[in-house]
Amino acid sequence: METPLRLLLLSLLLVLVCSTSNVVSESTDELVARLLAKVEDSQVTKAKKFFPVLEWQEDLGVYKSEVKLYFHGPEDLALIRDKFHVFDNNMFVTSWVSSCLLEAYRYGGAPKPSPTHLKLALDSINGYRNKDRKFENSIMSFWPQAYNSTSNTYISTPVNLLKLIDLTNDVPFGVIENILKFLGFGDISSIIKTLLSMKDTFRTAFHIPPDFDDTFVNLGLGSLLTSLKTQFPEQHSSWMTSNTNLTSVFDALKKYAYRPFSKDSNVNTIDPRTYFYLRKFMEKSSSDGWDLALTPTWIQDIEETTKLRKKGISMPFNINNVDVTVSANVIYGITSSVLSGVVSPSILNDTGIQQILLNTTNMIAHECQNDLSDRRDLALTYYPSVLEFYWFVARTVFILNENAKHNQLPHEALYKVLHKLEPVLEKHVTSVILKGAKSDGADRLYLEDFLGNGDFDKNNHTLIKGEDRIFTTSMGVNALIATWSIFDGKTSKLYWKSDTPTDVKSSVTKFIDWLKKYTLSGDFKPYNTFFSGSAKGEGTLPFYYPINRLEYLNGTNIPDETHFPTGGPFTLGVQGTIPKAQYDKMLTEKHFGVPTPTTFKGFNSGSTQDFFPFWSSEPYTYATTMLALAQSNNFAN
Repeated sequence: METPLRLLLLSLLLVLVCSTSNVVSESTDELVARLLAKVEDSQVTKAKKFFPVLEWQEDLGVYKSEVKLYFHGPEDLALIRDKFHVFDNNMFVTSWVSSCLLEAYRYGGAPKPSPTHLKLALDSINGYRNKDRKFENSIMSFWPQAYNSTSNTYISTPVNLLKLIDLTNDVPFGVIENILKFLGFGDISSIIKTLLSMKDTFRTAFHIPPDFDDTFVNLGLGSLLTSLKTQFPEQHSSWMTSNTNLTSVFDALKKYAYRPFSKDSNVNTIDPRTYFYLRKFMEKSSSDGWDLALTPTWIQDIEETTKLRKKGISMPFNINNVDVTVSANVIYGITSSVLSGVVSPSILNDTGIQQILLNTTNMIAHECQNDLSDRRDLALTYYPSVLEFYWFVARTVFILNENAKHNQLPHEALYKVLHKLEPVLEKHVTSVILKGAKSDGADRLYLEDFLGNGDFDKNNHTLIKGEDRIFTTSMGVNALIATWSIFDGKTSKLYWKSDTPTDVKSSVTKFIDWLKKYTLSGDFKPYNTFFSGSAKGEGTLPFYYPINRLEYLNGTNIPDETHFPTGGPFTLGVQGTIPKAQYDKMLTEKHFGVPTPTTFKGFNSGSTQDFFPFWSSEPYTYATTMLALAQSNNFAN
């Protein structure tokens, strides 16, 4: 080779090496900036109306999320999971994406979120306020409400889902069924037939009441804005102006709390799935002499369901439940609102609020310590992701440690929350996360859950697609950082706790290296299962668990637990408590002809015909990843 040519090639090689070195050293900041731009670009900045087949309704200010169907098995079912999706307008994703961007800015030194995008989000969120209350309130709904002139009520209305159901009325299914069978897609034909038969069930399930999850997520977002009011004065003022009656939130929490030891049948009855996974905690509470008041999901009770169901507003299965993820968000909302000054610390002098705070905290710690009672499908009623739950819990510990670094916490009850949650996060939860880490073979680590890992090819070989790998890894990092670090507002830096194990630090570094390489590489889908229906296969239906209360909504008792009631809407649950020996016996019996589903084998086990709706949001994945990257890059030690 000619010497000049060799020198030229060598020079090009050196330039490439130097360029690559610069990219590596700058990649975290650059990637964070690219993710921020990608997330904000996904926000709806121009509203769209539903147009059959061609366009979904997209409401101004929401961040994109989609309803999908979780199938696993052969590739034709995997194709439905991947390609079928319905744009959904909801409060949850917009709130969480906004919170992640603000936290990345505050705790990770990320670029400042656009005030314009933040205003659009806050204006959107404000539209989810409960319009059925005839007074100012901060009771929030997952979906926007629409006025129904017939019933004179505002009803939760997921427009795209409802219009999709309406469209199926004109579908010539018989023709489609024959075509699918002719092409060899009998499984898909059977599934479509099942979905169409469930239209009325879906329609009823979509008309849900407001909930404590969205309500307290909104409170947490307002608290975050309050801590950043100097940087976002207009946005903070807007939130405060829209939330002038926060007493409404705490009044509702006391009114609707689940109280298993109460004599009041309106608050002592719970979904049988909740009782199944929570019974050991309740048994311990009883033996320790505690009364119990726990956060439920729905801001409604059985009496109200009886009155409002005919108007189109009712809890799923006409019964309330306890979801540990909802509970974690309520604890964070209470804690952050007190710490930020959004509400006065004196709210915790209210014995009812303090009891719910401490009882719910104890329940969360118990479930963390006991691996969600080995029934994550029931304990995470609406939120299938375990790592998401861990981060939601750790966020409370993180802000308590931040505030305790230079000042006393404003109420003794908050120390009790910190001392109950911090040890279980540092020991058991951290161990679970680290044990779940997998190597990519190049000194990088990742975490994954179940999404996309239950398919198989034509030779029956299992396919591992890792469709939630980015999201789950980012959540693992965020949970570990929130558990093991303290933010110092004076330096705007994060500091590892002095007793942080070496393997925690090294694992976080390796998780981050994986995220830097793969988040935008296109090798993995940026999907997640941030939300789902409560029924995720036959084993999660409430009918097949022990009950001691079965009645029509008019109060008429139903003595027969063998056949499904046909006399109208009914409710079923566990009222009060059932003695352990009696309950254990009931577990061996059939309920409506089906044995009690006492174990959970995973979302990728069981029949490939089992499926459930889940919600996925790519902006949420990118926002949580941005938060993980920014925080990991903001450590002083």
